[in-house]
Amino acid sequence: MSNSLYLNLLAAYEQHARPGVVSIDLPHTEELIIHGRAVSLSFKLHENSPEDGMVICRTDLARFNESPAEDLCRLLLQANNLWAGTGGSTLGMRGEDVLIMSQARRIGSLDITMFDALLGALCADADSWTARLTAKPQAELPRPESILHMRA
Repeated sequence: MSNSLYLNLLAAYEQHARPGVVSIDLPHTEELIIHGRAVSLSFKLHENSPEDGMVICRTDLARFNESPAEDLCRLLLQANNLWAGTGGSTLGMRGEDVLIMSQARRIGSLDITMFDALLGALCADADSWTARLTAKPQAELPRPESILHMRA
């Protein structure tokens, strides 16, 4: 099996890249800078069906100097439940101190327009979460119902 569908998508996206997107040899670096936000890309090949391979997009949200508070961890778990408040992305930790947002799609479901929309939505949601997480501390975290919402 090969990842040619993925490499073709990256090469086509590099040709299509809109203003604000920096991609230097995207098929080799597998990283984009979209309006200042680094987005790492990877591909998980499906053994039996090339079109079922998964394109994975990931970006960092925040770095913690200390372990995240229990209330924050609870909020992140609630956000991952049915992707409420994450636009279909998943929140997780990279290492012990970096919160990330990731999203995966079947390669067979992506064309340039869909891929561009996926990256745009991921970055917009990541910017929103980063702003919330890095805002000046309040007496308490915002109530979950004010942050979490379903979006189609």
